[in-house]
Amino acid sequence: MMDKKPIFIGFLIALILVLIMGYILPIGQFIAVLIGATVTEYLANKKTKITVIEAALHGILVGIFTAIAQISVVFIRSGFSETTANILLTAALVLMGAYIIIGALGGITGILINLKPTNSP
Repeated sequence: MMDKKPIFIGFLIALILVLIMGYILPIGQFIAVLIGATVTEYLANKKTKITVIEAALHGILVGIFTAIAQISVVFIRSGFSETTANILLTAALVLMGAYIIIGALGGITGILINLKPTNSP
C-alpha cells in the first residue's frame, strides 16, 4: 500500500536538496534524490512492513515528483523561453529516467536500513 505522507516528506527533502546541492556539485542532485528516497522508505517501513517492490515504487514516485518539480523550476526561472522549453523536453526524459533508477535504489536502501538480523541456526 502506498503511504502518501512519507512520499511527500521524501519529495520535499529531495527537492530542497536538489535545489541546494545541484549548484554545489554536478552529481549532487542525484545524491539528493537518493537521500530523499531513502528517507521516504525508512519512514514508510517504520509504520508497516513493506515489500521490496513497494519500497522501489515509493522511491520511484519520489524520483518522478522531484524531476517534474525541478524541470518546472528551471522552466519558470528561464522566463518560459521557447528555446529552453525545447531543451527541457529532451532533458526531462533523461533526468526523469535517471531519477527513477536512483529513486528505486534509494527505496531499496531505505528498506535495508530497517532490517534486523535474526539469529537462525
